[in-house]
Amino acid sequence: MKKFQFRLERVLRYHKQRLKEAEMRMSQALREKEAVTQVVRAYELQIEEAGHSKERVGGLINPAIRANLTAHLEYLAANLAVNKERLKLAEQRFRETDRERSEINSEVERLSQFRDQQRHEHHAEVMRMQQIDLDEVVMRKWSLNGADDPLLSAGMSE
Repeated sequence: MKKFQFRLERVLRYHKQRLKEAEMRMSQALREKEAVTQVVRAYELQIEEAGHSKERVGGLINPAIRANLTAHLEYLAANLAVNKERLKLAEQRFRETDRERSEINSEVERLSQFRDQQRHEHHAEVMRMQQIDLDEVVMRKWSLNGADDPLLSAGMSE
């Protein structure tokens, strides 16, 4: 009996390669998303720290310090808004790459299951053919031994 060959092995290898590439893109998108998340958190922390003014209720207000603080907060808020938008885009890219990876993974799983099914069927066929061959050998031996046995020959003629 011939060795098992899966006709779609090249297709399966191609999809496995695509899966590896999709996993790399997903990993890159995750790193990008995490980096932008850290930048957003840093801006939020800076805004929070800048909001803790050293001015006291009922105390004197320095207009120059207040103006600088307001300008700094506006700068931080603008950068925060830009980076939140970058974060939305990074999250969207991550979701898209994850969806793509998931679709490719499903295709690889389907092809792998099909290959396993084919391999199982091939194995069952090989075992069936071996059983047939074994049965033929046993029948030949039995018929040769049975012809030599006078008791079996006498029992058949009655």
